[in-house]
Amino acid sequence: MDEPLAQLEGGRVDGAFVTPETGLVGVTVWCPGGARRLVVGVGPRVVGVGWAQREPAYRAAATHPLVAALRAHAVGKVVRRAHRDDDDALWIDLGTDRITARLRLFPGVYGEARVLDDAGAVLLAWRGEPTAVARVFDANAASGTWDEAGEGLRAMSDALAGELRRTALAKALGAHAKRLAKRAEAVEGDLGRLDDVERLQRIGRLLLAQGEKIPRGAKRAVLEDWELGGTIEVVLDPATGAKGQAAGFFQKARRIQRGSAVMWERLEVTTRALEAVRALLAEIDGGAEVVAATLRGWTEQAQALGVAKGQWVVSRGRAKTAPRRPYIEYLGSGERKILVGRGAADNDRLTTKVARMHDLWMHARGYTGAHVVVPLVKGAACPPELLRDAATLAVHHSDARGADFAEVTWSERRYVRKPKGSAVGQVAVDRERVLALGADPERLKRLLAARVEG
Repeated sequence: MDEPLAQLEGGRVDGAFVTPETGLVGVTVWCPGGARRLVVGVGPRVVGVGWAQREPAYRAAATHPLVAALRAHAVGKVVRRAHRDDDDALWIDLGTDRITARLRLFPGVYGEARVLDDAGAVLLAWRGEPTAVARVFDANAASGTWDEAGEGLRAMSDALAGELRRTALAKALGAHAKRLAKRAEAVEGDLGRLDDVERLQRIGRLLLAQGEKIPRGAKRAVLEDWELGGTIEVVLDPATGAKGQAAGFFQKARRIQRGSAVMWERLEVTTRALEAVRALLAEIDGGAEVVAATLRGWTEQAQALGVAKGQWVVSRGRAKTAPRRPYIEYLGSGERKILVGRGAADNDRLTTKVARMHDLWMHARGYTGAHVVVPLVKGAACPPELLRDAATLAVHHSDARGADFAEVTWSERRYVRKPKGSAVGQVAVDRERVLALGADPERLKRLLAARVEG
């Protein structure tokens, strides 16, 4: 019998913890002689067995499969027997009146932790993912007591896990900064359209003044520019008279002007967010010592800046970012999701791959624009305010953006089909319904502020 492990016998398991990045597994046992905290490094980054003075700083949440299994089958149970077998694996038999579960903890770079039932059937087997990182701490290779080995395992696990989490967080922040920079560039491009306002208005005035000289049905006209000199060639709609087309130029100029306030505000918000992300990234990369409290503060700041926690997952020594989604997510009335396609190909993916048959689908009627999907519970109707929120976004993400009035086609997804051979982003809608929508700047401002990053 292994004398150190025998100290656990008769004690009650009070807690269990796992550091997945390094492969540190442990249980806290209240024994007759006081609390004992057994730590086992099952790899890939820490290896060995010992007693630790405290739990590691970086621990998996209760939802981690091994933590959940240990809590279900070990915590609250009495250690009936603890020993090491000929293969150097640690065995801990647990139960109250009788043995109900067993733990098998095998230390090693490619070690493993198992939870078994009383008959020996495996309930869960867990091991850390293989890694290319050469830095491995082996407590078995160093001579010393179990207390020294255990504290060495815990300290090295904390150091390695902290660095891995810092690297993953920095990478996620870097990706977020790129997205913000791209968004700022796109808004600046939209603001560049303000230069067109004066030109559009001038063309409108010239069409009104010289419209009688333009033949009906003409596709082009050369207007004499009385204001700046020279001439301006204008493409015309043969089916619309000169006065009607002049009104169209004036309307387009007004639409750009109305959207400018929202665009300037969004540019300011995006610029501030980008500066904050870059400042936090500089602090993380600044070489400060990584301690749990510091990393926790950085993580909270990153989340406040819009970096979703799922965007940094430590695995195989590098951060794994979430896959690109074909839609932008907003939160509408009642904190309900509204999904807006990012482009023509993304519209197809959103409609045919993401949306469910009972979800609500919509699109700005008569304009090129995004497909919009509102996820619904099967059989449920879309609340009126949420419907108007989604329609507002459908107009905003279309060529009708800024219009005083627009119509939005909507239907259940089951009535939207992709005709064979149709262009990218093009669909056919059966049982079409139409919602007439007037401009609502306050609603649009609220929705744009509720964009979910990612």
